[in-house]
Amino acid sequence: MANLWVPKSAVRGIGWPAVPNQRDSSILSMLWQLEASQWWPAEVLQAQQLRQLGQVLAFSAKTVPFYRDRLKPLAGLKAGELTIEAVRSIPVLRRSEIQEAGEALFSTDVPPDHGKPFDIKTSGSTGRPITVKGTTITGLMLRAANLRYHRWFNRDFTGKTASIRMHRGASAKAADAGKPIPWMDGFPSGPMLMFHVQSPVSEQWDWLMKQDPDYLLTFPSNLVGLIRHSRKRGEKLARLRQVATLGEALDPNVRTICERDWGLPVIDAYSSQEFGLIAVQCPTGTHYHVQSETMLVEILDDDGNPCKPGETGRMVLTSLHNFASPLIRYEIGDMAEAGSPCSCRRGLPVVTRILGRARNMLTLPSGDQICPRFVFEEFAWDLPIRQLQVVQNSLETLTVRLVCDRPLTPDEEKRVTETLLKTARHPFAVRFEYVPEIPRAASGKFEEFQSNVA
Repeated sequence: MANLWVPKSAVRGIGWPAVPNQRDSSILSMLWQLEASQWWPAEVLQAQQLRQLGQVLAFSAKTVPFYRDRLKPLAGLKAGELTIEAVRSIPVLRRSEIQEAGEALFSTDVPPDHGKPFDIKTSGSTGRPITVKGTTITGLMLRAANLRYHRWFNRDFTGKTASIRMHRGASAKAADAGKPIPWMDGFPSGPMLMFHVQSPVSEQWDWLMKQDPDYLLTFPSNLVGLIRHSRKRGEKLARLRQVATLGEALDPNVRTICERDWGLPVIDAYSSQEFGLIAVQCPTGTHYHVQSETMLVEILDDDGNPCKPGETGRMVLTSLHNFASPLIRYEIGDMAEAGSPCSCRRGLPVVTRILGRARNMLTLPSGDQICPRFVFEEFAWDLPIRQLQVVQNSLETLTVRLVCDRPLTPDEEKRVTETLLKTARHPFAVRFEYVPEIPRAASGKFEEFQSNVA
């Protein structure tokens, strides 16, 4: 039977048509709008983006200290006069500026109806830790966009999902306890079970075989490890319907391997802690559609000009609804290739490929591998670390490369080492190397973990 997608009802005795609670009603209301706006022509979408962004800019100039001088050139614009050319006159926001700005990037007067602000901490693809804020509204927008993403791929919300990635907060506790949580907003939901991606691939596979999920969500590099392990064991997941990836650049070879060994396509999404869902794979191809209702995305060349289809440039993002710490023309640290309008007729901008965030696998002396998701957030916020990279040069050694305001003390180095080895699950010899900057690879990627082990 086809998916009915009947929402979850909050009223006793009423199952259909459903009467959702207030939160779910807000999400479903946004979803209804997103499912209409995705078909608008590109110029109509951009006009609505500029209309909303005009409100963000006016608010930021008035209540966010960091932007008071930065947005002065636009002070004379009236409502409805903002153009994309005017937006491009705003300086690009660097991650180092966010670090240096601190609380000056936070609004002094967040509208009460946006909800209480909360912290979002991330080291991102550049290895530079920052703290920004979100609100109830930004959370609802993310959930609505996420729901549309699931509907694009006709997912059965009552199915079981296995999530193997980096888990934080409540989801980390659920992973530790082995307890399932619902994975869908607004609809009756099947269970989502979580497992830590730092675990050896062999342990992950044993867990997956036991859970026998309908859907698998993990990082591309970890997916490759799982597929190779399943081939070695001669086993497959009997019920698996779809494989979804996130968090890294997806190498086309991963798609080929998954289709060859498991008979399933890979469905990819691009997101960040600061913005949530940024771009989602099109249901008709392997390219991505920008989630234009929640953000303005620019792909810029070295001179700051918009890239043409087929050209690769820096991704610069602007949030359209964050009134707690507005991120205006923020260079997120990833590279992307601009695409041509899609044959699916959605007006959402196309990104052909997303670069950056590809991570190697850490190889243990036993030959087993783990996905090196080191939880540096445990100490990055109270130590003077601006950028960090771990390099594996042999089966017994790891090098921690650091850009710091000052060298770490012996106790601080010990703390970093203990955190590193806890995840690595082997007593590697760890050495520290202090450098002025950790450059990107030629592809534009920053690798927070780099393996030189064949």
